[in-house]
Amino acid sequence: MLRTMMRVGAAAMMLLSTIGVITAAPASAGCETNFLGAQYCDGPPRPDGTWDRCVSVAATPFYGQYGQIAGINPAYGKCWPVNPAEPWPATPIGQPQYHIYP
Repeated sequence: MLRTMMRVGAAAMMLLSTIGVITAAPASAGCETNFLGAQYCDGPPRPDGTWDRCVSVAATPFYGQYGQIAGINPAYGKCWPVNPAEPWPATPIGQPQYHIYP
């Protein structure tokens, strides 16, 4: 009897945890990584149609003539307001030209 209850309890816990994993939003909801490795994340749109966008770039090494690590470009992060009614800026390079939905 006790073993049956333990099995039913374990099965119920597995089912609930599986449902939680399947229905959860991905960790990158509202974010997108471009071909250069920069991650762009958009906040929710405001009533006037604008939103905040943040970019983060991990620290990356750069290499010397013979393949040795010559230094490290520091990590970078910045946020700014986006107004889709205005022309998209040329920089940062590779940023999405649309709102990233979660």
